Amino acid sequence: MGLREALHAKGGEPTLYRREWQQTDNPLVNEARAQTLAIQRLQLWLRLAYSVLALAVLLGYWGFAENGGLAAGIAGVVIGVLALVCVLVLRLGIGNGRKNVNAMLEALKPTSKDESPAH
Repeated sequence: MGLREALHAKGGEPTLYRREWQQTDNPLVNEARAQTLAIQRLQLWLRLAYSVLALAVLLGYWGFAENGGLAAGIAGVVIGVLALVCVLVLRLGIGNGRKNVNAMLEALKPTSKDESPAH
């Protein structure tokens, strides 16, 4: 069994934490589920961007401080700046996505008629 098969339910739908989703007719729940899976994919890309950023810092250090060559140092700086931009964009997207999913889940909570705001 490969990784792709392990991350999908029997019906082929992606699973969250390898748990099968219950079927629902509520489109808001389906959208929250889809966005949660998209956020998880973005988190994977974020980890990759952090790794590239760390490697770029090492390349830049090696190029400038350890006599690895000016080209290696410049390449490290350029790759580092690009990776940092990717990290910032991904963090912003993940944060906004989480807020959106939380807003959807709050909209699903039942409201009680007995509860009134305190004055």
